[in-house]
Amino acid sequence: MDFAPDDLDILRKLMTAITVNSTSKGFRQPPPDSGLTQEQWDSPGMTSVRAAVFTANQHGEASEFWEAARKGSLGALCDKSDKMLDMGLDPLTNAEEEIADEIIRALDKAEFFGIDPARAVATKHAFNTGRAHRHGGKLL
Repeated sequence: MDFAPDDLDILRKLMTAITVNSTSKGFRQPPPDSGLTQEQWDSPGMTSVRAAVFTANQHGEASEFWEAARKGSLGALCDKSDKMLDMGLDPLTNAEEEIADEIIRALDKAEFFGIDPARAVATKHAFNTGRAHRHGGKLL
């Protein structure tokens, strides 16, 4: 294994910080006008709905990356670059912003479903290194 899960502990730390922010910004609350209480939203019966919401949001970020690629603007500054500069941050390109959003969404989903991202990534990477070239004939 190239990486032990503890080598990737930063993923766990980042996941925790993302979850705190996600919760404080209301992204763990029931959708507005859903009529659901927090208790209902957090109930085991809502697991598949919550999985759909997390997945749709992550898919949305991947689609935004694709749309920027289609427009030829992956390397252009993202639409939040002025606000980033105002905050003293280095602005991101569209590609950087959407990849960051995908990772943030994935880590938020991992925490909700009790997945250790460091263990999962280390294990899956180790598995992938042992796979056949192009995984048995895949074109891309």
